[in-house]
Amino acid sequence: MMTTADPSSPSDPESRPRPLYTARVDNSRGTSGQVRIHDGPASLDVAQRRDDAAVEPEIELPTGGPRSPAQGFNPEQFLAMAWSTCLGETLRVVLSERGLAHESRVSVEVEMHRDPAGGFRFTPRALVSIEEMAPREVRELAEAAHTRCPVSKLLTAPGASDVELVVAASG
Repeated sequence: MMTTADPSSPSDPESRPRPLYTARVDNSRGTSGQVRIHDGPASLDVAQRRDDAAVEPEIELPTGGPRSPAQGFNPEQFLAMAWSTCLGETLRVVLSERGLAHESRVSVEVEMHRDPAGGFRFTPRALVSIEEMAPREVRELAEAAHTRCPVSKLLTAPGASDVELVVAASG
C-alpha cells in the first residue's frame, strides 16, 4: 500500500508506534549522484580490487546492527540506500521525459518495529522534493516515479509492509 502524504500536515507522530530504530538516507541525482547516511559508521574503509580493468571492482562494506556506535551498515540503511537511489533515478527519468530540468531529492527513512506476529518488521517512508515546483505537481511526479521504480514495486508487492510516500516542495 502506498500512502501519499503532505508534510505540511503530517500525521500525529504519537499515533504511530514508536520505532526501535530509524535509518535515514538522502539521495541526490539518482544513480549518478550520491547517498548520505545520517547514522552510518564514522569512517568507511572501502576495499577495492582491480585484477582486470574490464571487471568492475569489488567493494566490501562493513555490516553491523543498528546499535550505537555504528560499526557497519545495517539492513535498514541498505534498504534506505536502495530505495532512495532507485526512486531518485526514476524521478529523474520522469522529469526528463516531461522536459523538466528541476533538481530533486529523495530522502528515505526505514523504521524497525517489533512485529506482533514475532520478530521485527520494517516501515519505509520516502520524502520526495523537487525544487521550484508546486506541491500538487511534485505529488503527481513523485507518484509517477513511485509507480515505475523497481524498488517501490518490490516494497508494494502483495504481502509487503506499508510504504509511505511523502511529497514536499522546496523553493
